[in-house]
Amino acid sequence: MEKFASITPARIILRGPAGFPIKGTVRIIPEKKYPFTLAELADAKGQNVTYSLEKIQSETTEEYLLTVINTRAAKGTYHEVIVFPTDLDMRPEIKIWVYGELSDPLPGKEETTQ
Repeated sequence: MEKFASITPARIILRGPAGFPIKGTVRIIPEKKYPFTLAELADAKGQNVTYSLEKIQSETTEEYLLTVINTRAAKGTYHEVIVFPTDLDMRPEIKIWVYGELSDPLPGKEETTQ
């Protein structure tokens, strides 16, 4: 299958202390040969993260910036998939994998389970 977009990085890994708003971003740039649009979200919530999608228009390209923030307060690992529908027949959705690797909370923050 031909490349329909540049997705950088391909996945998000959120590493750091539990209870801390660790942030990661992904750039999604459609290939000129396969333009598409993604559903824009103001703010959405997964089980362990919140995320937002911003459309960025430059003089030469249109791209999307996905920002993901950890909301989990408990130490441990997790994974989630964020799915965005597209209007491209050859690729009706884009999936972005999010992995969390949370260490002990920062001093003064109590660990809670979710």
